[in-house]
Amino acid sequence: MFEKMYLHPVTERVWHWVHAVLIIFLILTGIQIHWPDSVGLFGNYENAINIHNWSGILLVLDFLLWFFYNLISKRVSHYIIRKDDVFPGSLVQARYYAFGIFKNEPHPYIPSEENKFNPLQKITYFSFMFSMMPLLLISGFLYLYPSCFEGIIAAIGGMKVVAVFHFVMAILFAAFFIAHIYMATMGHTIWSEVVTMITGYADKEEH
Repeated sequence: MFEKMYLHPVTERVWHWVHAVLIIFLILTGIQIHWPDSVGLFGNYENAINIHNWSGILLVLDFLLWFFYNLISKRVSHYIIRKDDVFPGSLVQARYYAFGIFKNEPHPYIPSEENKFNPLQKITYFSFMFSMMPLLLISGFLYLYPSCFEGIIAAIGGMKVVAVFHFVMAILFAAFFIAHIYMATMGHTIWSEVVTMITGYADKEEH
């Protein structure tokens, strides 16, 4: 029987799936908002805007839950990038994803309860969760409540700048979301990482 390790506490798993659902709603409603004549997934244009806005508000709350949970529990340490994560860690991991994984080579980094992310995961998650996610949410709030932030909006160039910035950030997050799903299939089976994110437990041998 495989030895198990507990990688994802229940709070992180609930956050992860709520986050995923909200991101899906935001992407799909965003597509309908930008191309209302071609996409009608949520009925009319007004429905798409309302669902998009409420999903954005819930995402802010979900992000704050994740942020303060990780700070208070000190699990933010999993996201701290060390010098050897940048070099040679990121290069070793990139080589594995580009070549080694297709040759069935062993994974160069083994996750543990103390360090569950490989170097590229750390760099990617840190960049998205601590910089790009706040920027996406802030631009969304400026877009949602322009009358409350007139001075800030004027200082950065007006609503058009906010709109373009928010759209670009959304495209980046959509690309990240697709890449994240693809990378989740790279466990010892296509579903092993999904099962781990449901149960919290991973087989040590699978890594």
